[in-house]
Amino acid sequence: MQAELKYGHSSLKIDLPDTIHWQVLSKTILSSPHSQTDIISQAVNDLVLKIERDSPPRNPSVLIIVPDHTRLCQLPLVLPLLTRKLEDVFSARISILVANGSHVLQPRETIKSLVGEEIYDTYPVEQHDSRDRQTLVHAGTSSYGTPFYLNKRVPEADVVVTVSAILFHYFAGFGGGPKMIMPGVAGYETIRINHRRTIDPRTGTFHTGCNDGNLDSNPVYRDLVEIMQFTPRCNSIQVALDVNGEIVKAEAGALVEAQREIVRFVRDAYSIRLERRARVVIASAGGFPRDVNLIQAHKAIHHAFQAVEEGGFLVVVAECREGIGSNTFMEYFTGGSAAEIGVRLLDDYKINGHTALALKTKTEKAHIVFVSSLDEAMVKRTGMIPEKSVDQALSRVLENISAGEMGYILPLASLFVPHLAKALPDLW
Repeated sequence: MQAELKYGHSSLKIDLPDTIHWQVLSKTILSSPHSQTDIISQAVNDLVLKIERDSPPRNPSVLIIVPDHTRLCQLPLVLPLLTRKLEDVFSARISILVANGSHVLQPRETIKSLVGEEIYDTYPVEQHDSRDRQTLVHAGTSSYGTPFYLNKRVPEADVVVTVSAILFHYFAGFGGGPKMIMPGVAGYETIRINHRRTIDPRTGTFHTGCNDGNLDSNPVYRDLVEIMQFTPRCNSIQVALDVNGEIVKAEAGALVEAQREIVRFVRDAYSIRLERRARVVIASAGGFPRDVNLIQAHKAIHHAFQAVEEGGFLVVVAECREGIGSNTFMEYFTGGSAAEIGVRLLDDYKINGHTALALKTKTEKAHIVFVSSLDEAMVKRTGMIPEKSVDQALSRVLENISAGEMGYILPLASLFVPHLAKALPDLW
């Protein structure tokens, strides 16, 4: 059996021995009978009706908030349809803000490719910088005590429209929705305080409510969703994508309500029921941009880990062309255990510290072999095992696997979430 795994902008082929019972974990996402253009055009029309009901002023200032390059959603298709309609109906004065969250700013060419050359050359496009305090304003405080500092362009706009795709998110439940505002265009300290809620203050372990697909009892989501009461003029277009990145469903409206509609589709489309975990799992993050750095690739590691038995072997291929993706992540790997990292996080939490805890916890429960462009010494510090090629990784693993064992292939681990069938009622 041969498998092909995406790696950056290329792919890696691997010959799998027939001594292992391999099963590919993937699903066919139902296509829409309508074209992408028709789907988005209908969503844009629905959005306009919702904005009209809010009675905006003449020639309103409209701020369109879009995700950064790590979260693609067909912006070069969506934005021309959206901007033309807003100008035709409202004579809108449009500007665009890239929701970087706590991510680093990107080069001009990356942003032009993200939104499309036509849009970039026509409208003001800026990137949100969570560390630039001069661009922030205090919008309010959540009932959990999180001070909401937002990019001041949000309250200054007459109309705010977010555009995003919905996928599983390993600690916030699902992406998109209110996450486009918080953390998308929030201040660094606001994001830090919210993300610290991934750590259970009673135990110093990863909070059990922070997992894929869980919104209602998720402390991170329950906190960040309160930003909606301080941003009443926000509407959205939210989409679901197939595995090729094409739009198959779209909803327009308030951020939470539209997200919930798309979530129903995504939850069923991208969850995979398992009867048992396997001794060995081979996974790809799915190529660029899902493996752009280790922070993004960890989402694939997290998903694939759900399919491997304790003490088993997980091989993950992820290029990580932009390195780690965080200035604070590696400082938690000082040779201590996950428990020690958890204790430190209770007193000294920094953004992406929870991802360090999550990764370290996994490396203590399974052997994770990581094929990437990262420095081998850095990979070893995390507790993972570095290998230069997927063939070398497989050879290492097969030395410890008996003939007849079960093995899974997860070609798009950033998208699909495996779960034991018996666990699904509790998780969903």
